[in-house]
Amino acid sequence: MDELTASMLSNIQIFYRDGREIARWVYNDNGTIKKEGKKVNGIVRMYHSAGMLSSEMTYKNGELNGRYLLLSEQGRIEEEGSFKDNDLDGQWKQYYDTGSIKIEGVFRSGKRNGSFRLYYPGGMLQEEETYQNGQLDGFVKDFFETGTIETEAYYKKGKLVILRQFNNNGTLKKEEKY
Repeated sequence: MDELTASMLSNIQIFYRDGREIARWVYNDNGTIKKEGKKVNGIVRMYHSAGMLSSEMTYKNGELNGRYLLLSEQGRIEEEGSFKDNDLDGQWKQYYDTGSIKIEGVFRSGKRNGSFRLYYPGGMLQEEETYQNGQLDGFVKDFFETGTIETEAYYKKGKLVILRQFNNNGTLKKEEKY
């Protein structure tokens, strides 16, 4: 697999192989990309101004396909996942500066699927959501930092069915059906 580098100058991304420009992409205000040059294939690395790796993306035929990483200026992983045909696809994670997981879940064809979990900086579960094909479908639970449940909602195909709120000690405070 080819190893390439890229740089961003304003709204222009330039791709290099062995120090020579092979492609240039212009990002337009309307969200389109004008691609010039060869199709980008391989692992593309971009660097922070201080020289540390900032991202690593895998391309196939000019599209994001495969693993990607986004890194901080200190070299810590901020986000990781994978793409298939330019859509997020597979396990996905974001991290706090400390390296602990901030949020994790699974994408299929660019849409959330299954359980997504958000964590407090200390590592305790803050929220858990269940998705089916990009829509909330199942339970959504929020937790106090102590780990006690704060709210519990149930969704069916994106529509709220029931909502329960709890006191700090976990006893039911309020329940509403929709």
